[in-house]
Amino acid sequence: MTAFSQEDTDSIPNQKCFTIPVVKLIVKDLLSGDSAKAELKITQTILDSTEKKVVLKDGIISNLETKVDNCETIVGMERKKYEVLENYTKKIEFQLKKEKVKNKFKSIVSSGLLVSLGILFIIK
Repeated sequence: MTAFSQEDTDSIPNQKCFTIPVVKLIVKDLLSGDSAKAELKITQTILDSTEKKVVLKDGIISNLETKVDNCETIVGMERKKYEVLENYTKKIEFQLKKEKVKNKFKSIVSSGLLVSLGILFIIK
């Protein structure tokens, strides 16, 4: 049976060793770096989902703004329609008043003629 193992590190000439407190600090920094990377990935995931929500909300807002514009257009058209109807009603009322004045004038004139004809008929 053949086995391989690591060579002895004591025999490597340019080997540099760290003291235990320095190694602890290095390990601590490596662990904090790894946790920072994991936290960054989670934060990026949350940011992506938030951006998707914002895009969705922007779409909803633009749809609602379009609906508001359509409603304002409809209300404006209805106002115009009522203005036209009101103007037409005013014209008709004016014509009606005119006709009433004509009818009163005609009735007064015809009554006057009838009275004067009656008086002339009685006198003759």
